[in-house]
Amino acid sequence: MIKGVVLSILASCLFGLLYYYPVLLQPLPVVDIFCWRLLTSFPAIVVLVFIEHQWSAIRDLFKRIREQPMILVGLIFSSLLLTIQMLIFIWAPLNGHGLSASLGYFLLPLTMVISGQIFYKEKLSFLQKVAVCLAAVGVAVEIYTTGAFSWETAVVALGYPIYFITRRKLQIEGICGTFSDFFFIFIGCVIYFAFNNPFSQIVRDITHFHIFIPMLGIITAIAFAMYFLARRLLPLGLFGLLGYVEPVLLTLVSVLFLHESISAQHIISYSFIWLSVCVLALEGTIFVLRAIKRKRIR
Repeated sequence: MIKGVVLSILASCLFGLLYYYPVLLQPLPVVDIFCWRLLTSFPAIVVLVFIEHQWSAIRDLFKRIREQPMILVGLIFSSLLLTIQMLIFIWAPLNGHGLSASLGYFLLPLTMVISGQIFYKEKLSFLQKVAVCLAAVGVAVEIYTTGAFSWETAVVALGYPIYFITRRKLQIEGICGTFSDFFFIFIGCVIYFAFNNPFSQIVRDITHFHIFIPMLGIITAIAFAMYFLARRLLPLGLFGLLGYVEPVLLTLVSVLFLHESISAQHIISYSFIWLSVCVLALEGTIFVLRAIKRKRIR
């Protein structure tokens, strides 16, 4: 279990590094940085599929596409949803919106809980209801004090539930779904470079960023490998609880390295939202401790 915890935390640290990484690739445009990330990481995802012995699941997926061509529309839609999220992950820290995007990641567990209740009729526990109420108050205060709610926060917090619901509907979970999304985005990136970036520009980018561009793919692949391995080694409850580490790190990166600050008008709303996340974390801790206790009794 300790190995799984370490791997999960290290994966979160690498995703935190990737949040800052676009700064190292300036002045490349956001779309170019995004494409380089996909082009350099997709081959590593393929290797990961072989290491995880998941190639049969990939073959089954392509077989489903041949038998049900309409599923291709859903797979492309899933890839587009992930593309939006990955572009925001790059755009936000480069444009002074790192904190707004990280707040979306804080809200994500809550929007996932609410989505489960709405779409899958999952019942909310008492602490989950408390967390949802606190988050609702935070959002209401934010809208009242600023007259709006950050679109980056909304897209991250609401977009990912739609993405995961789509993947569940398509029945492409785990590494198979990741391969599918990366595969179609990879094709899109190749087409983008073919029509928008002349070969000489691509060579200049690789020459100028000869270390940073390859490392972008390597770090992404290692982060995903650690993430999938940790998910396999850890109980689901503990794995979900450790998922709160990443938004904390993204916030620290925004404040310490991107030099963003929380304005006075955001403090109250952010406090309610962070408090709601703490309530969810408390529930997760209680769940994990009870699971460990039951395991010891057995």
